[in-house]
Amino acid sequence: MKIEKLRELVLSDEELRPHLEYIEGLARPSVVLDFADAAPGDHDSRFGGSPVVPAGFTWPEHEVGEYRFLGQINFGELDNGPSILPESGILSLFYAFDEEGEVFWGDDGYVLGFYWPNVDELTATACPHQMSAQPKKLKMTVGVDIPSSAELRNDWPFETDMLYWLAEQGCFADDYMLGYPSFHSLAYDPTPGPAWISLITLKSHDELEWCWHDGDKLMVFIEPERLKAKDFGALKSDAG
Repeated sequence: MKIEKLRELVLSDEELRPHLEYIEGLARPSVVLDFADAAPGDHDSRFGGSPVVPAGFTWPEHEVGEYRFLGQINFGELDNGPSILPESGILSLFYAFDEEGEVFWGDDGYVLGFYWPNVDELTATACPHQMSAQPKKLKMTVGVDIPSSAELRNDWPFETDMLYWLAEQGCFADDYMLGYPSFHSLAYDPTPGPAWISLITLKSHDELEWCWHDGDKLMVFIEPERLKAKDFGALKSDAG
């Protein structure tokens, strides 16, 4: 959501209006990820389908199953993006999958990230595992995010039922980068610790064959210094 729209919503509500400064102080940069109508080209940002990878790339595997391609972000498509994100290059994300459900989304290595700065050196590589879901091209919109769950703060100056009202007004996105983690069924802040921030939050999508925690959300976290260094080699995750 754009900061101007957030401010307009807050000022329109009698209960929230006195707390505009507090709410604006919560705002963090965010990049909303929406499905585009067109089919993605090889280097386009997308969920699902096949990634572009460098020559010699070995598809990741784990002990009891496979990694599936989650999606890729082409940072070159992002105009005036948050300064903590790369200005160019492609980030590819993969998640651990197994038919028996032995892999847990909170395990280290559940989500793997690979960053390649030289986009022109990357070529499309088919997934070695049979998947029927069609890829979804992404369009990215820069805005801000505020906490959508009461558990993310302990100093709310207003009744947290107002968060439901903000959700009804379209304040919160389903799929996005940065911002705050968003969840359905957890009763705690899933952020691994004060040294971590949200990298990406994704809802379950039937059309992509994604089902996180019985249809909830997947949240992936990174340490800010690693993100600034374009190092995506140590991610943590949760779902709910």
